[in-house]
Amino acid sequence: MIKYYDWLPQLESVKGIGSIPDELAMFTFSDVAHSGINFESLREPHKLDFFLFVQHISGSAKIIIDMVEYNLSEPYNTIKIMPGQIVSIESMSDDFDAYAIILSRRFLDNLLVYINGSISMRPGLRFDAVEQLNSDEAQQIALFYSALRNIVENDDNPYRIQVVQHVLMAIFYSSDRLRTIKDDTDVRTSADNISRAFLKMLKDNFRSERQLKYYADALCITPRYLSRVVKECTGSSAADWIERYVVLEARALLKSTDMTVQQISDYLNFPTQTFFGKYFKRRTGLSPKEYRRVG
Repeated sequence: MIKYYDWLPQLESVKGIGSIPDELAMFTFSDVAHSGINFESLREPHKLDFFLFVQHISGSAKIIIDMVEYNLSEPYNTIKIMPGQIVSIESMSDDFDAYAIILSRRFLDNLLVYINGSISMRPGLRFDAVEQLNSDEAQQIALFYSALRNIVENDDNPYRIQVVQHVLMAIFYSSDRLRTIKDDTDVRTSADNISRAFLKMLKDNFRSERQLKYYADALCITPRYLSRVVKECTGSSAADWIERYVVLEARALLKSTDMTVQQISDYLNFPTQTFFGKYFKRRTGLSPKEYRRVG
């Protein structure tokens, strides 16, 4: 896992970085592009233990967040990555630039108390990790970012943290695209509902449950029907989705933590480390140790 307190000292040493010790850091990608900070490592799946807010300004990129691929071919995208989500940067153009705000988990938890659920900050029906704003909305975010940067740099202000919290809330409210949650009886078909329910259940249970029958039983349908419905709606079978989640989690743990292969095997509920190693190699072409070393 990429840890906030590991990255912060690197960021604070770079000219152009605004920060409050142990709380937040903010910068543009162009500020740190040649700073020596290894963003290249993010081309492999990593878990973050901090909150990352990004406002895309220019250029293009392709990123994957929790198995979902986003192509940022045009500017004005907002990206919100919660602690614990898995992210990888598949590609990024040379002219890519964006505002970035990193919040420690503690700072985010305090901020969520103020927000009190009025903005959805978790992936689901009302929250997308990436959303595109129009130019007016993006300009408003830029103004808030500039104001926030000035406040962060004014360390003589005894109320700096409180003012920062309120400006961040303004940024989140401005970037949040609240949508009416539609009833399941709206445009979604029964197959859509089953597929969505399966993927939600899988995200919560894949570490302990890899049998298709478990999910089919929970949805009161047969495994064969579940696999067919998920294949029709997503292009991949239910079994494929289960394998993807397990392997992605394993890859992120191998690259982002110092957990041993045995510990990862236990965490993912494999009967033995050997079984886990064969499962992982059959799907990646590398053993867990080889992937950690050269993957």
